[in-house]
Amino acid sequence: MRSGNNDNWREDQISRTQIVVMAGGRAKRMGLDIPKCLLDISGKKLIDLCIEPLAAEGFQDFIFLLGFEHQMVTKYIDDGSRYGGIRAKFSIDPPSVLGWGKGKAFKYALANGTIDRRRRSLVVFPDDLILEEKVHSKFLLHHEEAVKKYGIIASTLLVPGTEYPYGVAEVDRKTGLVVKFTEKPFLDTPTSVGVYLFEPAVYEIIDSKISLQDESPVDLESTIMPEIVGMRKLSSLFIPTSKWMPVNTVKEYERAIKVLSNGH
Repeated sequence: MRSGNNDNWREDQISRTQIVVMAGGRAKRMGLDIPKCLLDISGKKLIDLCIEPLAAEGFQDFIFLLGFEHQMVTKYIDDGSRYGGIRAKFSIDPPSVLGWGKGKAFKYALANGTIDRRRRSLVVFPDDLILEEKVHSKFLLHHEEAVKKYGIIASTLLVPGTEYPYGVAEVDRKTGLVVKFTEKPFLDTPTSVGVYLFEPAVYEIIDSKISLQDESPVDLESTIMPEIVGMRKLSSLFIPTSKWMPVNTVKEYERAIKVLSNGH
């Protein structure tokens, strides 16, 4: 990695990167009828906790992919002045196809020109809280080094393992007796935290693998990641497990509130 006296190089890489915020989800599992990104946590909303660290690192161009109750989100973000003057653009899923999945939302933003095909995209999700300081610029520089060294076209941010949310049993198949039971074991398996970097070459894969006419929702990761991995073009960077907090359930939401209220 380059030394600290290459600030101009770092700033150049940041300026050539657009942030794609996947914020079209609904807080249904929390029992709330609002966009998930507007959930409150310790005086801030999830969308704030997503954007503020990126803006502080110098990222300025933000593209928000929206769906459910999109007007609430656009009104909240407005012109971006609450985040120090970021440049905000919005791609809104057509009303007739709400819930068509992250893959279609991304392709739609490519098709309507909201995502600039000439620039790389740093893809983030407001419901994946990243507590590692300045991780996005570090991730970007790691990605750029891998582009030059290995010719990769995408990178993913990982944790080395995570807590499995259920009890796990080891069973004697002959007798049916449980010989070992572990509640919420830690799985030592590299796990994605929902932060990706895509070079423009990835957009071609999205074009070929995702159809807006598909009748079912289309996931982004399961559609294009296997293709990139098959090409040996996906790089990775690890952060500590403690620096990632997904907010997908009520329990995870309550934990996030507790951790952030204590200043994590």
